[in-house]
Amino acid sequence: MKDKKTVFKFFSLFEYEEEEKYLEKQHKNGWKVTGFTLPGFYKFEKCQPEEVCYRIDFTDERGPQSQEYRQLFADNGWEFLWAVNGFTIFRKPSSSAQEGGKEIFTDKESKINMLLKIQKRRLFPLLVIFLCVVLPNLAKGLNGEFGSGSFESGMTIFFLIMFLLYSYIFVKSFIKIKELKKKLE
Repeated sequence: MKDKKTVFKFFSLFEYEEEEKYLEKQHKNGWKVTGFTLPGFYKFEKCQPEEVCYRIDFTDERGPQSQEYRQLFADNGWEFLWAVNGFTIFRKPSSSAQEGGKEIFTDKESKINMLLKIQKRRLFPLLVIFLCVVLPNLAKGLNGEFGSGSFESGMTIFFLIMFLLYSYIFVKSFIKIKELKKKLE
């Protein structure tokens, strides 16, 4: 029987709760996460099935490097796992989570502030790329300004796919933001 596995699982920017639940379920089924690589490859190793809480924080890139930041979580029983692209992953056994709390945020306002940080630091740059690169080039392609060769048609198809992908990300993200804010209020 294999003791290690790698699983591809993609979560959008605002699906951090779903990601936490996924990691908890894997751990409960005897697979503890040991690493992560973009764009969504999780590394697991076999372990004793256990109830474990996973939590995700979003901070600037320097936060997880700070000893004070890590110590704050360690003092509350959270084990630092990794930080990637502004997201930091922590875990602790559910038994100790009962004593010290299952959440890394002590109030709703802190969690809403995290959502706003994600929106500002991740969605805004995507919106700029979408408006300045994807839309103008898609319009050029659809108007035939790229030409009529196979490369030019490929460029139009590429920008059409990018348009659909970005549209999906924006719609899904804004719906998720609205759901999370409603849940927190």
